[in-house]
Amino acid sequence: MRKIRDNIYSNAAIEAMIDSFNEQEEPMVGPFWYDQNMNNVFDKVIALAKDVAYKKSILFNKEVKTCSIKEMAVHHKANDIDYTQRPRGRVFEFKNEGFKVFVGEWINKYPEAKEEILFEFQLPKDKTEFVIDEHWDIGHGWSQEF
Repeated sequence: MRKIRDNIYSNAAIEAMIDSFNEQEEPMVGPFWYDQNMNNVFDKVIALAKDVAYKKSILFNKEVKTCSIKEMAVHHKANDIDYTQRPRGRVFEFKNEGFKVFVGEWINKYPEAKEEILFEFQLPKDKTEFVIDEHWDIGHGWSQEF
């Protein structure tokens, strides 16, 4: 690897960071926010999909996994996020069906976000579907639905 900085500690840290990107092959689930100006996923609350148990929906006959609500609540409180005012979404894994990334209509305005989300969550392109749902539109959330 070529030298990037004058400081050897910075160079070693950057090399380790790059190597960890290449080694991370496990898909992740959880919510995220998207910065359309930087084409960057941020404030994600993730869990390795393999480490999360499926939750069974009796009503809809589906088994699905994502990170816990408890993890999200702690994250929102710590960062004082008004989660409905930014482009956002959430990655779920459906048993025997692959991954579904729920997003709002905002994804049509920023289609480049799809590649960034796939990369950040290490999602397989051939087993991942993007689903538009109004809950994830800017300005919508659970408080408007219930």
